Amino acid sequence: MATPLVRIPQPQGGTMYAFASAARDITRAFNNADLKFEFSRFALLDLPDFTTSVNNSNTLDFSLLKDTSGAAYTPSTVGPNVDFAQTFQSYALNAEELLLQDDDFDPVILRSDAEKLFFKWLSATGAIRFRAADSLQSNVGNYTEDPDSTQTGQVYDRVVKYLGSIDAENDVAYRGNAYHEVYINVPSSVGTTPVVLFEPSNFNTTANQLYADPTWIEGRDNQTHPDPNLDLAPVVDAYNSSTGPYYDINTNGTNSVGIDWNEQSYYGITNDTQVSNFNDYSKKGQDFRFNAVLVYYDLYSASIPARRSTNLYGILILDDIQSSGGVGSKINEQIKYKPNEVTGLNGNAFSLKLNIKFNTSLDNVGVETNINDFTTFSMDLFMDTTTILENAAELLVRANERYSNISQRLDEIENLVLASETAEDLDTRIAQLESDFQNTSVQLQDSAALLALITKAHDKLNSLIDGTIPVELQYNTNVLFDGLGTAIDKSVTNKIKVNNTTKGYENLKLFTWDISTGAVAGSLDSTNQLNIQDPTNGLSRYGVWGKLKPFTNRISLINKFSTSVAADNLNIYIDDSTIAWKEGQVVRITFESIDMNGNNIRIYTQKSSDFGQLIIDIPPSQLLSNKPYIEVICINPVTYQFEVDIIR
Repeated sequence: MATPLVRIPQPQGGTMYAFASAARDITRAFNNADLKFEFSRFALLDLPDFTTSVNNSNTLDFSLLKDTSGAAYTPSTVGPNVDFAQTFQSYALNAEELLLQDDDFDPVILRSDAEKLFFKWLSATGAIRFRAADSLQSNVGNYTEDPDSTQTGQVYDRVVKYLGSIDAENDVAYRGNAYHEVYINVPSSVGTTPVVLFEPSNFNTTANQLYADPTWIEGRDNQTHPDPNLDLAPVVDAYNSSTGPYYDINTNGTNSVGIDWNEQSYYGITNDTQVSNFNDYSKKGQDFRFNAVLVYYDLYSASIPARRSTNLYGILILDDIQSSGGVGSKINEQIKYKPNEVTGLNGNAFSLKLNIKFNTSLDNVGVETNINDFTTFSMDLFMDTTTILENAAELLVRANERYSNISQRLDEIENLVLASETAEDLDTRIAQLESDFQNTSVQLQDSAALLALITKAHDKLNSLIDGTIPVELQYNTNVLFDGLGTAIDKSVTNKIKVNNTTKGYENLKLFTWDISTGAVAGSLDSTNQLNIQDPTNGLSRYGVWGKLKPFTNRISLINKFSTSVAADNLNIYIDDSTIAWKEGQVVRITFESIDMNGNNIRIYTQKSSDFGQLIIDIPPSQLLSNKPYIEVICINPVTYQFEVDIIR
């Protein structure tokens, strides 16, 4: 067995890199009737730019890796397409092959290490960073990515954007070959998955290091790569003079994580009655971009379905790497728009099809992958067929309704016929109706009788007008109920009173916000004051946090600080995750005597993006007194447009 060889990303049709563990699991399922292999999940990624980091931004910087001498990896002069393929092959796939051949590797375990090695490769190149999830994100204490935030001077863009399920598969024969079609569908109704959790786990070995050959990737001694731009030299984590080049798989010193697909681990799913799965959860997200897809499969026991593992099959790169103009290169991104309920703008959906040809040999990955290189209209035909079936079902429902109506009318006729004892009874009743009609016609033909009817109707109308005939209207008051800011009083009989319960101000309960962890730290009140002059545990670490309430809000910072001189910028965070901003809504911020000491007052909102929306940055020169009074007015809640008045 040998490390699989790859090609550089292609400009058309996409490029799929599959892990050898997937081919091994296919072989296991083929040879074991109790083991089942099925594609199950996918994740959309937005791989960052290929350049060096600026302000601690996340980028794909291949020079962070090492060659077998311990020196920094030297990027190719041909371009980042070569570096991407070279490092993925000689780092991720080579480390996987060494792990599969390790003496301590347990072949019985269903869980694969491919996903951990993939995220280890991303982490080693600086593309992704992890931090501990807080209690409002995870129920089990897993990890999540750094937030999309510029609050601390660093720029980070989440890599894993969306989690989805693979719901459709198909087998097709074409030109003597059998292919397995896997359909990946991203509905128009969804946005980015708000929080993606990562579950830590150990590698399938007791070793802490995997030692690489100093010259060749595993099993490729003295061979030549089919692509002249790629070579067969390993790319590693580090070099030791006594043991040589190696990969660090010590879980205490390197990232060893995979996506947590258990929906019960997510606080945002288990604590929202309207959310039951990842699809519902993603409807709360926003627009996003993506340029790669992770494809997952389930390996499970047919006799014990609970004995199951979700493993990474491979990564699909949607395009090759191109210059973005100026410094750096990138993979072109697709933009996923979510429908906007406010503006009425439509969203878009994406459908991808993988045509996979299996080969159970482990020597060369075992997979040939093409994307839409034949039957290019199969997805369109599938969608058209689905639409026709939906229309047919609608016609069937309508026909059933018509049949029910006809059946009901037939029952009514039968009841009418059965209610008459004899045909003579029906004849008698018809004759009576004819007689009544004729009598009425006679009366209407007589002008005197007609005038008498009109006079009688006129007299009754006059009686209604002058009150001789009492008229009373009774209203159904049950349809009236309390609303936001109003209360309905029905205590007095036959009377309804609408009371305005809106307060002049909604005083927000304030807390200290830990800027480094992005979580609430404690209460902020007269007994739990913040020392804003403390250079360590003051404003450099903590901000002021409060939840937005309906109508006009007031943030009172009177008697909240133990000192009056600020040692750093004052950050105020308005949490709009529960109550959204409304057009014209006002938040007033009051201070007692404070000396900003050359520091600024910054006000943030948009909790869904980890307070990524800066409302205003107020320098001390704009304050009119040492007791500032600031009003924040929401102009457009959709685009987060605000106006700020500094009253004093």
